[in-house]
Amino acid sequence: MSIAVVTDSTSDLPVDLAEKHGISVIPLNVHIKDETFLDGVTISADEMYRQLPDSKVIPTTSAPSVGSFIELYEELAKTHDEIISIHLSSKLSMTHNSAVNAVEAMNASSTRISVVDTQQASMALGWTAVRVAEAISDGASLDEATDLAKNLSERAVFIGMVDTLTYLVRGGRIGKAQGFVGSLLRVRPILILRDGEAHPMERARNRKKGIARLKALAAEHAPLEKLAVLYTTDEADARDIANDVAKFTPDGVATVAQLGPVVGNYLGPGTLGFGMIKAESG
Repeated sequence: MSIAVVTDSTSDLPVDLAEKHGISVIPLNVHIKDETFLDGVTISADEMYRQLPDSKVIPTTSAPSVGSFIELYEELAKTHDEIISIHLSSKLSMTHNSAVNAVEAMNASSTRISVVDTQQASMALGWTAVRVAEAISDGASLDEATDLAKNLSERAVFIGMVDTLTYLVRGGRIGKAQGFVGSLLRVRPILILRDGEAHPMERARNRKKGIARLKALAAEHAPLEKLAVLYTTDEADARDIANDVAKFTPDGVATVAQLGPVVGNYLGPGTLGFGMIKAESG
């Protein structure tokens, strides 16, 4: 039995990783003025970040349509017996809901499809999809892959240090970090995704101290099964962090990945962070 793995573009999976593991990535939509773009397909992250500081341009995003999911599932069903579809937090997007509705609309299909709400985003989601794809390659069944995805989701961690909460506020994704608003002058908020939405974690006095704190947070979450250092616009800083935190992974490698247009729209330029999977205890 062959099993296809699907995730969405908010996983921020580097193209080479998605291709290596045969993961299909369905793009979310980015709306800028009267134009609609496909996340990471018809608009790049760099293009998005060039426009974000313009206060006259306030991009919005939307989930893939049910029809888009049906089209993808039907295409994959031609070459696979089953599908596992792994997505970002249902508290942040209707993407998971679109996937579920697509499966319900295909109830006459012979293809069995499992949809998983990871309650995560970015590479905390991306690594979950990668590990599931690896398990399937090793012979895992759809039920085993689904159980693994849920287990990985519980061990997944997304942490981000943003230059400003402006983009989260205007995008309506501030979540439980609302308490930070109004109390921040030039400090750098560090946020964590918990229970599917943004929660305040700490405040760093400046960017240098914030980067040092991010490195310490990686150590506090170690040992790590998977680790990605994330950035929107500052790749050099991300690579510097990666050099220092790679030692917390089994193979001594920390992947550096750029946050895509949808996730970056809410975090903004200057963001740095981690997408990681904590090692199983015991």
